[in-house]
Amino acid sequence: MVPMIIRVTLLSEKKRIKKRYTFLSLIIICSMVLVFNLILSSSSKTNIVRPGFSDLDKPVLNHQNIYIHETRKLSKPEYLIKTGSIKNKPVYCEFKDQGLSSLEILELSKDFKKVFDFRKARKGDKYTLYFSRKNNKLKKIEYKRNLLTQYIAKKNNSGKFDVEKKKILLKKKIIAKEFILDGSLFHTILSGGEGYSLACEFTDIFSWDIDFFLFPRKGDKIKIEFEKLSKDGNFVKYGKILAAQYIAKDKTFSAFLFDNGKYQNYYDEKGNPLRKMFLRVPIKSGHMTSPFSLRRFHPIDKKWKRHTGIDYGSSTGTPIFATANGKVKFAGWSTGYGKLVIVVHPNGYETYYGHCSKLLVKPGKYVNQGEVIARVGSTGHATGPHVHYEVRINRKPINPNCLKSSPGKPLADKFIAEYKNLVRKRLDTLNSNIQIASSKIKLQNKS
Repeated sequence: MVPMIIRVTLLSEKKRIKKRYTFLSLIIICSMVLVFNLILSSSSKTNIVRPGFSDLDKPVLNHQNIYIHETRKLSKPEYLIKTGSIKNKPVYCEFKDQGLSSLEILELSKDFKKVFDFRKARKGDKYTLYFSRKNNKLKKIEYKRNLLTQYIAKKNNSGKFDVEKKKILLKKKIIAKEFILDGSLFHTILSGGEGYSLACEFTDIFSWDIDFFLFPRKGDKIKIEFEKLSKDGNFVKYGKILAAQYIAKDKTFSAFLFDNGKYQNYYDEKGNPLRKMFLRVPIKSGHMTSPFSLRRFHPIDKKWKRHTGIDYGSSTGTPIFATANGKVKFAGWSTGYGKLVIVVHPNGYETYYGHCSKLLVKPGKYVNQGEVIARVGSTGHATGPHVHYEVRINRKPINPNCLKSSPGKPLADKFIAEYKNLVRKRLDTLNSNIQIASSKIKLQNKS
């Protein structure tokens, strides 16, 4: 009986040992498979991915039609970049706060001074600093004052900075637009969605033929074909006016830019230049307060007197410019005129500019047409800020509006055919492919 029990016990112990070895064998086999897979995955350069990968991956099909891509190692950026803008601190303090040393700022300022002095920096200027990741030293700087004025400096092998003004490429768009006068010319163009500088350029072109203080009437049309320059979708400035028309009830004034590389000027439809000896008025903005008259009641002297010129009212400090080329005969105080400038022109002509607040020329100076010679004021016998503009021939006053100015030299015959083709093209644009400007605000007629 006892041997039988011992035998049964030995058999059960054998079974237990066999199960234990089987379990250990399974663990060893699984471990070996796992290690083998790890070795394969570490030695392989590819990872199996499912379709639906990102644009950065470069998927291909292997021989088993499984999508695979290379695992790429991304390199770190070369620079550590810091950006900022000038606020209320000097440039030195701004750069110091960004981690630049005093020596680096001094070297940078010295090299930068060749093209831009940091002492002229103003609030709102923006900058970008590029630091080396190896030694945290400044390698490059971009300094931006506005869309058109930007500078870039790079450190060269000698440790100095090479500084240059960045070239800015502007996108040019040609626009043709029509405005219907409903108030002053300036307000009409502004309310039509364009800027003050375009209005100034337009009046400059016709300043020899049109007195914009007297001539414009409500309902007159203005047509302009012009260049508009922008960067990244943002308007920067106006380019050239290519063609322009002022269409009144009974007369049309036209101007076309002819620019063949050698000659650049505005001409009418027949090829006659718009530039003449005299401009119509000596200021760009304002209004006529008193005309030329042989008998006018003087507001200060309280009696009837001749008014030998035209008064144009404007704000104090408005620029006054010479209406023709000439030599300054007088610049100083002259009783009722207050501060006065007299300019002598060829053929016995003289122009007077009175009641100025400031004189910008001295006797003996030669001035060009359109050059600023003084500023509007109310000196002398004046009830408010304005300029008294007077024209004399052989010392006798004449009405400036009756002044017949001789035209300049017409376009040379060899350019006429080219010019006529240009005029046809511009007129076609102004008459057919033109935008009608809608007034943004209702303006009262001040003409």
